[in-house]
Amino acid sequence: MNSRRSLALNSWMQMIFVLCIIICVNILSSRHFLRLDVTDDKVQSLDISTRALVWKLDKPLNVKVYFTEGLQAPYNNHRGALVGKLEELRAYSQGWMTIEVIDPTNLKELEEEAKRFGIAPIDYRFRDQNSTELRKVFMGVALVYGDKQEVLPMVTQIETLEYDLARALRLLLSPERTKPTIGFVTGHQEPNLLQASGPLATLRERLLESYEIVEVPLGGVEGVPNNVDVLWEIGPQEPLSPRALYQLDQFLLRGGSLGVFLTNSKADMRSLKPQNLFHGLEPLLGHYGVRVNRDLLVDRVNNGRMTFPIRYGDTVRPVQLNYPLIPKLTRVNPSVPAVKGIDSMLAPFASSVQLSEQLSTDVSGDVWVSTSERAGTLRGVTTLDPKAFQMVSPGEEIGSRAVIVGLSGVWSSYFAKNEIPKPVTGEALGTYEESERLREGATARLMVAGSADMVANNVAFMLNLADWMAQDEALINIRSKVLRVNTFEPLESGTLFQYRLFNLFGGTAILLMMVGIRWTLRRKVWGRA
Repeated sequence: MNSRRSLALNSWMQMIFVLCIIICVNILSSRHFLRLDVTDDKVQSLDISTRALVWKLDKPLNVKVYFTEGLQAPYNNHRGALVGKLEELRAYSQGWMTIEVIDPTNLKELEEEAKRFGIAPIDYRFRDQNSTELRKVFMGVALVYGDKQEVLPMVTQIETLEYDLARALRLLLSPERTKPTIGFVTGHQEPNLLQASGPLATLRERLLESYEIVEVPLGGVEGVPNNVDVLWEIGPQEPLSPRALYQLDQFLLRGGSLGVFLTNSKADMRSLKPQNLFHGLEPLLGHYGVRVNRDLLVDRVNNGRMTFPIRYGDTVRPVQLNYPLIPKLTRVNPSVPAVKGIDSMLAPFASSVQLSEQLSTDVSGDVWVSTSERAGTLRGVTTLDPKAFQMVSPGEEIGSRAVIVGLSGVWSSYFAKNEIPKPVTGEALGTYEESERLREGATARLMVAGSADMVANNVAFMLNLADWMAQDEALINIRSKVLRVNTFEPLESGTLFQYRLFNLFGGTAILLMMVGIRWTLRRKVWGRA
């Protein structure tokens, strides 16, 4: 009898202990969040900087998700991915964050509420086997924090979802809503980012989410405005005046971040002839420790595609061809924040870039991106016809070459021992500018690339570059967390032939080897018997 009571008591005690453990685990799990993420870049979990933003909440953050249910591909998973990411944010919010998921479709009151937040319906085509129907759907989210609010009006891609939410949180938590300013140089036939279309328009719209963009004409009396934090010189096609070079020099010395994209050969695709460009930046960049060579990089294995007119009988058709003069840069320095999360880049009509072997002791420089080892370097190119680059040319140098370099440190002025150049208009200089002249600089950042056409072809890199130059590297870490499928570089013909031989005969050879080993062992056993 005592043994039965003891057994029953032990059973009840075990049950009580199990219930207590379950209750404690649930209490802890409601207050603490844990996720095992085995991906290389931890793309399935929040970055530490994103979590730090949520930890700063000191009053309720109400997130309203206005999303139409039942969307078809490619948006069928967007609602779940958005809500999942918000739920993860809420787990770190220490109770300050609430989430409301609303389908306002065809509900007038809720549709008006979404529109008041700035979330407008978008046209969406629903398809089935028999018909196609155009409907208005909602795919936005509003974040309300006290008297502030930020909106993601259209969540049409989930690859950068964490970055978009983190950017909105940063704006909500920032005491001042001022954005850093990026200036782009004009006056030497550079592209105008404020008026550009196509990929440059996409870049402009993405930059405007976090930055102000202004035009900076150089060469006159006024230099770079004081509110400009980052300055880009993209593809000048005319020589910069000494006055313009002086203004670039003074901007860098005051601690600004300068990005220079240079193209030495302009492509005329109608005549298939290159046109040499002279920008006059060589002496200034050489003083800083960088040289952009007057050559063209060619890669017959890793390259981009370009449309060429091809004749078929009596007709001419546009055909996309792999073009060796658009090298695909596959050697990316993983230690550089500005190229984090980028596997490769396209650099049309690029020149190689070199760092000086004797940089100033106060300056450090790194090669960011280079061509593959199978790329070549050409000089004196006279034609852009794709047929001319099918074979290695005489005098072509094979090997990896740097295309993008970055430097940081303190420079001395290129004009330290010279007079201040006069404006292009010939106006006289006052004594005020002489008193403000900088001969020794503050810590600054400089990036030099050997292709101006790469700006439009690498939007992700340009966004990273803007953050690096504005010294906001936390955003780079968040933006680079994109789930990507790694690509393989094309193999050499000899290596590819060896793999094919192994695929054809390798399995049979291994099987025959195992049969031989087994037969040998059995013979030894029979011999002993």
